[in-house]
Amino acid sequence: MRPLTRRPLALAWILSAAVSLAACGVDVHESGPGKNVDIKSPLGDVSVRTDVKNVDTGLPVYPGAQPLRDGDEPENANVNIASRWFGVKVIAANYESRDTQAEILDFYRREMKSHGPVTECRGEVDFRDGPGSRRPVCKERPSSSEVQLVTGTEERQRVVAVKPRGTGSEFSLVYVSTRG
Repeated sequence: MRPLTRRPLALAWILSAAVSLAACGVDVHESGPGKNVDIKSPLGDVSVRTDVKNVDTGLPVYPGAQPLRDGDEPENANVNIASRWFGVKVIAANYESRDTQAEILDFYRREMKSHGPVTECRGEVDFRDGPGSRRPVCKERPSSSEVQLVTGTEERQRVVAVKPRGTGSEFSLVYVSTRG
């Protein structure tokens, strides 16, 4: 889960490039203040939006949190990859708060319960069990400063990753849905 919580766009750009290289007659349009790309090909479609104002991960934004400002790279994204064989939707946004990591984690533990059991992980999240019901499990790394809360299945999940930042915290809200 680490790449999704830190830089969700890296995966999107790699997948976009793969679809572009595999198809002929690809139509790419980039416009607006953010990086918005649409690729349509015989193999499938890719849509990347980084100018998303109200990112809908299905989770509320922590009260008082502000969008994270770290250089020129967009800190939120809505990525859709669709074909006849599979689909992936990733919505991610990064925020910062003056509140502590513990306060933010307490808030999201309560909020995420409405989506099912919550797995807490200081380390890496993996999924186990059979197809369609793979649930999150934690591979502990006690030295990690980042704590992840995960709910759902491998095919449909919500993730909150929180780590200290200066005297406050930074956190990511991520929604992932897959098919195929």
